[in-house]
Amino acid sequence: MKKKNILLLLIFLVLIFLNKNVLIYRPLLNFVPTKTITGKIINKKNFLRRGFLTNASNFYYEFHINGKDYYNPSYDDNYKIGDFVLIEYSESFPFMNRIKEVQ
Repeated sequence: MKKKNILLLLIFLVLIFLNKNVLIYRPLLNFVPTKTITGKIINKKNFLRRGFLTNASNFYYEFHINGKDYYNPSYDDNYKIGDFVLIEYSESFPFMNRIKEVQ
């Protein structure tokens, strides 16, 4: 019984790790100092569930801070390659970022 619980916990932790951008990083941006920068949609695909079979995907965005490149999925299939987007990112940890929604 104990091995089963440990296995379930490990599976749960792996799932959180694989989805850390959506589950942890993006929500944390509501509580830390952020800056904004212009990013660009690039020709790198983020395949959605079963996307390799159905071709369901969206594109990544990229931006640059202090000579370092950062990439993340846009999670929105309305963006096309070459579109410019406003990125909100953590001042201390730029890998925590998201597309800023226009109000």
